[in-house]
Amino acid sequence: MQWSVRRKWWPFFGADDLFDLSFIGLLGLLLVLPLLVLWPFWLATKFLGARWRIIVERDHADASTELVRGWRRSQARINDLALEIAQGRHQYGRFVL
Repeated sequence: MQWSVRRKWWPFFGADDLFDLSFIGLLGLLLVLPLLVLWPFWLATKFLGARWRIIVERDHADASTELVRGWRRSQARINDLALEIAQGRHQYGRFVL
């Protein structure tokens, strides 16, 4: 069983989808461009105190999510969750990293 604990950087579709424009065509490109323009402002709000979504994945499927305000607090929570997983104390069962 494989576990992952991370911040979600982009709240919409996957970032790799942005660069694979062959699937969306010209209309899709016009829809994606405003998101690319707004992304730096969205990121700035994250560093100014907006909440980060922390995702816990088990075997590449979302097991849980949490919202944590601030970069340092979110990193501390990621570390806490990883420690819980490693020690088998996480609420999703006993497992080994």
